[in-house]
Amino acid sequence: MKCPKCGAPLQMEDKFCTYCGAPNMLALKHQADMEHYEYEFSKTQEEVLTKSRKAGALAGYLVIIVVMIILNIAAGIVSANAWDIKYERRKQQAARHAEEHIAAIENMIAEQDYLTLREYYFRNNLTDVDELEQYGAVVRYAGCLGELYNKLCDFDSLKYRVADSVRDYDVTYMASNIISLYEDPRTSYYRDEEVTDEKMAVIEDIRSQARAILVTYARFTPEEADQLPNMSKSRVEEMVKEHLEQVLAMQKAAKAAAETGSTESISAEDFLRRVVGGESE
Repeated sequence: MKCPKCGAPLQMEDKFCTYCGAPNMLALKHQADMEHYEYEFSKTQEEVLTKSRKAGALAGYLVIIVVMIILNIAAGIVSANAWDIKYERRKQQAARHAEEHIAAIENMIAEQDYLTLREYYFRNNLTDVDELEQYGAVVRYAGCLGELYNKLCDFDSLKYRVADSVRDYDVTYMASNIISLYEDPRTSYYRDEEVTDEKMAVIEDIRSQARAILVTYARFTPEEADQLPNMSKSRVEEMVKEHLEQVLAMQKAAKAAAETGSTESISAEDFLRRVVGGESE
């Protein structure tokens, strides 16, 4: 199993990726399945005990023992194999439609719709499908772009209340995704087909969209955005915090102005158009 965000190897019991810290959604699903089976076991056990009390006969107790043994065995088998079976079934289903998925992915790449690409990839359980592993690096970088976009949307006063201050978690998380965007995938664990010249061109385009988001919505200057690949982690965090504080101050001013009826807001659709189109003020 691989991390859906960065592609690093994962074990089923790993709740978080040891490489990038992203939550392991498969582990969470496995845990949910286990809780479901434990609930059904407890429910059945209680029903058997209730009926046995009414019967009050030795045969009833023998039935309880036999049923409990069977349920314990069944629960152990189910918990050990249910998720693996379900995961393999989804993987096989995705593999059967690999050509359709490849066509859809190539179309999204052609349209530079990387936010949709990342969502599509994981919604259709395409991780670990051999025919689609060629897109692993592209999807990871599209994921970093998506995380930047989502985090910056948290500062959109049209959707969220204006925060009191910038959280250290937001700064660290955004900085981590920025740094990941500028890492060279050819020096990492990706296979050759994931980092061809064509795939590298797509990754460079993803970086360009990330730059447009930072310039347009996080108020980075083009010069600052261009220097990000050369900055240390601590300096990137400083830059992110500085600009998020600027954005927050602007949001507070906009909120105050809105209360007096003297502000003009931008629609979410216009913002998305400007970011994807690379426009900046």
